[in-house]
Amino acid sequence: MRANLLVVLLILLAGVGASLLLIPHSAELALQKFRDRDYDSARDAYEQRYAAGDRSGATVMPLTRLTLAQGDVDRAIELTEGFLAAEPSSVEARELLDRLYQDAQRPGDRLENLKALAEMRNSADLFRELAYAAGFRNRMAMKAEALVRYCTLRPEDVEAPQELAALLASRGDPAGAVDWLLRADDRATGNIQPDSRELLMSLLIDLDREDEAYERARRWLGERPTVADMIGLASQLAAASRPDLGLRLIEPQVIGSQVAGRAPVLALELTYIDLLIATDRREPARTRLSALSGPVEDAQFGRLLALEANAGMPRAALEATRGRDLHLVPDWVLAGLAETALRDGDRAFPDRLYRELGDEFLDDYPILAANIALGRGDPAAAAGWAERALAGDGPAGKGLMMGDRLGAIRILDRTGRRTAAVAAFDRLPLSGTVPEEVLEEMAALFIDFDRAPAGLAWFTARRQATQSPAAAQGWARLAAKAGDPAAVADWLAGQPKLPLALLQDIAGSAAERAATNPATDPRAARPAAALALAAAQRAFALDPSARSRLALAGALTATGKPADALPLLAPLLDSLLVGGGSAEVEAAYIAALDGAGRSEELARHLTAKLARGTLSDADQQAIVTMLLDHKAYRAALPLLRAWAERQGGTRSGEDWLSVYADAAAKANALPDLAALLQGRAAAAPLVEAEDSLYRDTLTKLGRKADLRRYLLARATDDRLPADRRREPVSALLALGDKAGAEQALQRLAAGQGPQSEDFKQLAYLWGPRPPASGMDWIEARAKTAGSPAEQAAWYDRLADYGGGRRVIAGLGGQAAAPAQPALKTPYIEALAAAGKGKELADAVRAALAEEASPDRLRRYARLAEQTGQRASASQAWTALLARKPEDADALRQLGMLAYDENRLADAERLLRRYVATGPNDYEAHYFLGEALTALKRPTAATPFYRTALSQLRARATRGDGTTQTEANLLNRLGKVDDAVALFEGLRKRRPADRQLKADYASMLIENGRLPEARRVLALP
Repeated sequence: MRANLLVVLLILLAGVGASLLLIPHSAELALQKFRDRDYDSARDAYEQRYAAGDRSGATVMPLTRLTLAQGDVDRAIELTEGFLAAEPSSVEARELLDRLYQDAQRPGDRLENLKALAEMRNSADLFRELAYAAGFRNRMAMKAEALVRYCTLRPEDVEAPQELAALLASRGDPAGAVDWLLRADDRATGNIQPDSRELLMSLLIDLDREDEAYERARRWLGERPTVADMIGLASQLAAASRPDLGLRLIEPQVIGSQVAGRAPVLALELTYIDLLIATDRREPARTRLSALSGPVEDAQFGRLLALEANAGMPRAALEATRGRDLHLVPDWVLAGLAETALRDGDRAFPDRLYRELGDEFLDDYPILAANIALGRGDPAAAAGWAERALAGDGPAGKGLMMGDRLGAIRILDRTGRRTAAVAAFDRLPLSGTVPEEVLEEMAALFIDFDRAPAGLAWFTARRQATQSPAAAQGWARLAAKAGDPAAVADWLAGQPKLPLALLQDIAGSAAERAATNPATDPRAARPAAALALAAAQRAFALDPSARSRLALAGALTATGKPADALPLLAPLLDSLLVGGGSAEVEAAYIAALDGAGRSEELARHLTAKLARGTLSDADQQAIVTMLLDHKAYRAALPLLRAWAERQGGTRSGEDWLSVYADAAAKANALPDLAALLQGRAAAAPLVEAEDSLYRDTLTKLGRKADLRRYLLARATDDRLPADRRREPVSALLALGDKAGAEQALQRLAAGQGPQSEDFKQLAYLWGPRPPASGMDWIEARAKTAGSPAEQAAWYDRLADYGGGRRVIAGLGGQAAAPAQPALKTPYIEALAAAGKGKELADAVRAALAEEASPDRLRRYARLAEQTGQRASASQAWTALLARKPEDADALRQLGMLAYDENRLADAERLLRRYVATGPNDYEAHYFLGEALTALKRPTAATPFYRTALSQLRARATRGDGTTQTEANLLNRLGKVDDAVALFEGLRKRRPADRQLKADYASMLIENGRLPEARRVLALP
């Protein structure tokens, strides 16, 4: 029995033990809840395990996922970071943390984790991603390291090494960049990107590996290179400051084609020429440019001209522009060509440049623009450009070079803006560095602007600071003008070689001082005279030309030795008499004769020349010019008059007449001039210059009556074109001859209609109310008009000037409208102007049947409305609508008339058609709403009331009338209180307006507000 109990006890104990094993532990319980999707309980269970110190992956990973599932990214990151702190080699945790950092937008933390993950996996893709992320965060060192690892793992990728090389080059590692580029190029068999090629060329050259760069470029070209590849590689080498290598690269191909008898492709030929110029081989470049045959296409034209300009072939470039579009040429090339043309005296190209490209092109080149304007004879524009340059206006003005500043100042002086030129010169920054090449012009400007003492001081300091020929020569120029002549003479003696222009300037300045000083400072005159002679003699010895001979003669004359000058001038004078020459020689000879006291010889000289009779017209003209220059006007008058009368010589007759007129005025011989011009005017109408001269002469002589007769005769001379006859009218008015002006204008307007400019001028002269004679003239023109249309036009003018009754009398006949359709309009207009409503209504009705013009029908309707003829106005609007069914004016006016006449259905129909066009017309919308309201259709009226209210409130100006309309609209829209407020405001402004009170009270009564209505009407 005891044995059986023991067995039973053992079995019970075994069952209890087995049941205990079936009870789940905490970890199993948490996992079970996770699988059952009881996430809240599962997370609590895992949090308890985590709080109890369980940091294993079996706890942290599920807890992290549960945390993420509930949106707590920060807690998930904290758990994963804690796990990685304990288990840093866990790849799974690193990958999870990477995703968590991305979700939390923590790129900095992600970058460090991604770096560790890439190292752990040694994955090319991860290193590539790391490079992208590091670049985004501007961690270039990390990016470079990641790209190195990626390129090592993926050697077949040829793009990444190029990116790595560009990065290394930017970080100051050219050798490393070259190494990776070479690897990529070898791997890609020469097919790396053009940017990488250019970078490789540049880096190899910078590293003194030019031969390697050249060989690499040759490998890229291959055995059969394309033109594009050759040009591209050569250009890359040139861009890397080694055009010689580019030339060496393509020269075999170019020369080979030439030897084989094939012309190289133009683009390659131009590149070759460009490289020749860049390597300073200009002569062969010019030879090849000259050998190019035929015009090039537009795409290459600008480049061709740029090469010719760079090769020193500006004339060839200028010739090439003939017949071609200048927009194809680079601006800097055009600017250089224009400057070349201006220097050569060629005005055609600058004129064309201005004409075709205009101010927009010249904005960047103000000095060039000023010179072009000078060449075009426009000094005002030239001065404007020069001032703009000096003010720094535009890109070219910023940091203006000293040479350009001086050029702008010189242009201002040449254009008569001397004050502005001197002011600009005085503002020059002379304390800094001034280029040597501008010193000569600076010295000249110091002299020309009467700043010689200041200039001398500046050049003296410059000469002491810098021993340069330009500074010394500038000092000499100014010292000759304002300094010590003896010191200049000493310096001159020590300078064996000097420019001819400098010697001539010194001689001129010294001679001037010698001629000026004898009376005031005789001792100063002597060294100045000595300097003048020394410089002039040096100039003559250096260049015994006519110019130097003339300069020496001038120096001798100015220094009191005119007799010594005469032998020097005699050869020049003989050549002048035989073949013509400079008036300077004549002037110097005359000055020498005058200075030597040989007046009779001078007179004989000029008389003998004229008496020879064999002189050409040019010689005779030169003598007359000298006579005029020396104020011998009486002596010149006979010859000048003869030339003017026969219009001979090389000048036109008008030119000689102008010279004769000037001489006659100075010789007090204006009556002779007037007689000459009067005779010409009697024979034929004077040309413009003669006409102006004759008027001016008569004015100066005070012969106003003769002048008025001449002007009237010219204005009525049918031999002259109309435009020449119009101009004297203003002159007649200026003389106070209004009657003559009217006569001239009537003569001009006689063959024209009322729209002519001549009649408009006549009408302006008459004013808004012409005199009776003017009205008679217009009426006569109307009656004698050649067509009904012209007759109607004149009657229109007659009516405009208040002659409506004349129009009615002329067109009405026996109290009936005119039969001609064209005459009905002026007749109706006249009736309207005269206020004859009944007659107008009859005339309008009579005209409607035949009238087809919508504009005239509209005008008839308006005139009928103005004179209160509503029935005829309605008929005119109806006729207009019949011809133009959608005419807005007709629809509106007929709709309004229908409403006024209580034809509500017609009003609705017409106004609906009108507002359908979308006009900004609150009145039309309002009255359409009123018509619908009167037709017991208030719901249909509401949208139109709203539109009317919106349009009314949008008006820029408001008055009491529109305010009352707004109040009525608000009332219609049920906003009675707002309407009352507006009416109250109107009552305060217009307390005595009974109609306003009535309208206000009516609105109040309509809305059942009787007490307020009584108050408004002041009822008990």
